[in-house]
Amino acid sequence: MIGLTGATGLVGRWVLLELLAQGASVRLIAREEAARGELQAFLERRGWGGAEAAGQIHWQTASLEDGASLEDAVRGCHRVIHCAAWVSFHHRDAAAMYRINREGTGHLVNAMLHEGVPELVHLSSVAALGRSPEGVTDEESPFEDGPGVSHYARSKFGAELEAWRGQEEGLRVVVLNPGVILGAGDFGRSSAALFDRVHRGLPFYPLGSNGYVAVQDVARAAHLLPASGAWGERFILVSEQVPHRTVLNQLALALERPAPRYALPPWLAGALWRWGWVQERMLGMRTWMTREGLANTHRNFTYRTDKLPQWFAARGIEWQYTPLSEAIQDAAQAYRAARTR
Repeated sequence: MIGLTGATGLVGRWVLLELLAQGASVRLIAREEAARGELQAFLERRGWGGAEAAGQIHWQTASLEDGASLEDAVRGCHRVIHCAAWVSFHHRDAAAMYRINREGTGHLVNAMLHEGVPELVHLSSVAALGRSPEGVTDEESPFEDGPGVSHYARSKFGAELEAWRGQEEGLRVVVLNPGVILGAGDFGRSSAALFDRVHRGLPFYPLGSNGYVAVQDVARAAHLLPASGAWGERFILVSEQVPHRTVLNQLALALERPAPRYALPPWLAGALWRWGWVQERMLGMRTWMTREGLANTHRNFTYRTDKLPQWFAARGIEWQYTPLSEAIQDAAQAYRAARTR
């Protein structure tokens, strides 16, 4: 039995698909209010609507804030794939991110140690690595706090520390550090919300660049890495390192919407987040144009990406990343279908 947290999120639902395709029995560890109906609809669209009736899927109610419920949830599992996280670049969510991402991972690690569950696959982020805009980030780049580092990055770094603590106390651990993840998910949150923003009309494109990866590749790696014995390792998952404008143009084309036309230089990004701050204070609105969200959009981040392919090649495992254009087209089709329901 494999335990899976965050199955209703962007990555978790695709990890579930991967595990079902491998014939695994999966225990979905989720809060009472998790969007189970939405996940079922996703599985039906992907051809796995009968997985629960066939006994491959088992739901277990638990919370990352409740260690006792997690002990019940992981009992009898031989591995847990931890995908649950709070992703936000809004200052109001800072406390929740530390509570869910960092402390919640600590609670999960403690529950696994208590119940004798030996294997943890931890979904982290490149945000938890040292991301120098002047150099190349690899798996050994140390995290450095300072101006421009988001609360999300700090919370994910803290979560990684908890995962590695688990290794020191007896767990087998592998960590995945994906770049910006693109794919079909909950289009109201996480990186999947990009599709909705572009569809609504996004006039500006950031000047910077980053590393991107298709969600199905993250899910495939979450299955293949532990199967290949990659314990004690971490892996950057980035398939293409491209300007943000390139990705936004591909999103607009797939959604049949106008592409962003105007550059977003640092001074304009500063003006936008300040305007968002005024809107929140004066009108009570919640804006996505936050200081943290726009702070690094003009920077160019570069990653060394050869460790993952080399690891698989050395073990005779075929690995090829999904082209971003293919992932975008698939997600755009799912987005259009979701809008018509």
